[in-house]
Amino acid sequence: MIPDFTKLRALVVLVHILGAAGLYWFWSPAWLALSAIAIFAFLWMGQELYCHRFLSHSAFSMPLLMQRVCAFLSIYNLFGNPIAIAATHVNHHKFADTERDPHPASHPVQSWLWIYPEFGKSRSMSTVRRLMKDRWLVLIGRNYFKIYLTTAAVCGIVDLRIVIYGMCVPVIYAVFCDGVVNVWCHKWGYRTHPTDDTSTNNLAANAVLLFSGIALHNNHHARPGDYLLSVKRWEIDLVGCIIRLVRKKEKV
Repeated sequence: MIPDFTKLRALVVLVHILGAAGLYWFWSPAWLALSAIAIFAFLWMGQELYCHRFLSHSAFSMPLLMQRVCAFLSIYNLFGNPIAIAATHVNHHKFADTERDPHPASHPVQSWLWIYPEFGKSRSMSTVRRLMKDRWLVLIGRNYFKIYLTTAAVCGIVDLRIVIYGMCVPVIYAVFCDGVVNVWCHKWGYRTHPTDDTSTNNLAANAVLLFSGIALHNNHHARPGDYLLSVKRWEIDLVGCIIRLVRKKEKV
């Protein structure tokens, strides 16, 4: 049986090819509005807010319904099962910039293309055990490809441009952003905190990532449990601002 991660990489490559061909044949600036909405929903809410800051780091609390919705939205980045995403990221922090890092910046091409040997197998088992208690996440993991491909088929029947601009373009951008963070933000930028890794804050990368905040990477590695990644006045973390609005405040 082909491992799920091999299937995932193959699907990501296929989406890149279809997306590039679709943009060539069906180019329309107006449809980029759908891409922007999808990037906000999938990458910002599904990946950065939920899978990263909530699942991996437990940086804040959020209402159960919102958890369920964000977990579902995370599927469409094609980063994989939310449990595996979180467990892999925890190990990135634990082994940052060593050979056991799932995506070390010292191997930029392999890390960017998700082919570094540790990437598909370096996972925090304590995180896996913690998240396996959530039946919704388990259900999503078991039906991950079915959900994605069924959605693509239905959208394609309605209008092929929905697949191109609402599914392919967001994946292409999400994978690019992932590489920017994993490579650029461990090589170039400034360091506010003396961490034991090479993480940096990179303002250019933060702009490329539409000021989602994750490129303030040295701040994040120094304080992974903080939901707001900006420290200096000029640092912008829009996802952190969203979390401030939606997080479930603890009762005093």
